This record gives sequence, C-alpha cells and structure tokens, in this order.
Amino acid sequence: MKQKYHIRKDVKAKTLLIQEFAVLAADAGKQKYVDIQDDDYSLLCEQSYNAKDVKSATSTGKDDLILLLRNRHFFPIETYMDKIADVVMGMYTAKGEQYEDLVFDDKAVLVGSLNEQETVTEIKDEKGKNTAQNADTLIEEDTPKN
Repeated sequence: MKQKYHIRKDVKAKTLLIQEFAVLAADAGKQKYVDIQDDDYSLLCEQSYNAKDVKSATSTGKDDLILLLRNRHFFPIETYMDKIADVVMGMYTAKGEQYEDLVFDDKAVLVGSLNEQETVTEIKDEKGKNTAQNADTLIEEDTPKN
C-alpha cells in the first residue's frame, strides 16, 4: 500500500495538522510502474495538535514528540513515525507556515526490513552459557520426537 502523510504547520491557527492518506485501489499494487495522482489517495485519518504542545514536545526531544503525536487513531509504524517526527521538529525550528508531504511504499519498507533482519537469538542458561544461536534451533529442540 502506498501512503502519504501531509504535515502542515499553521501559524495563524496555531496548530499542526497531519493527514494520513493511502492508495486503496487493488490494481495499484499489481502494476510495476504506477502513475499515482493525488486523486488516487483516500484520506484515512486527520489529526490536529495545539502548536504550543508540539513546540514543548520538540524542545524535550523526539521521543516526547512521538508520544504526543501518536494516539489510538494515529499510530504509524516506527519507520514512518521517525521520519514524521523529524519533519515536525524541523518545522518547529524554522519560522512561518510550512507543509510537507511524505510518501511511503509499504512493500519497499517491509521487504527492506525483512532482508535486513536476522533471526539469530542469544539465549543463555542460568550459568551464562550460550545455549542457542538460531531461532530455528529452538523450534527443532522443542519438537517432540516419535
């Protein structure tokens, strides 16, 4: 799924607005090169934040900003949230009205993440000895033998 986050700092209204859009058409994912237009995106969520609260959170760090921005209606994955927080922090270090669109492709992010992950786990027994090097080893050891 292709997603877009429209982030707008509105100085006059003293708000930060974040809109989450996604391409919901089933055929968009099947085509190799899709020419996606703004009309292809559907609005999924819109969140508005008080500028004073956002400014305060940006001054105490990215983690506090993420805690402020995320809620039960707006909870992007860590990769997206990290980039959103970077953009918001940049907006609140600069003056004036600003907006930015972040566009993500879930497939690219997930495939990239899976290729980078390792399934190696380190498990130590009570004496501190390493008992398993690979998650698959754990499954094989726990499987009952007939």
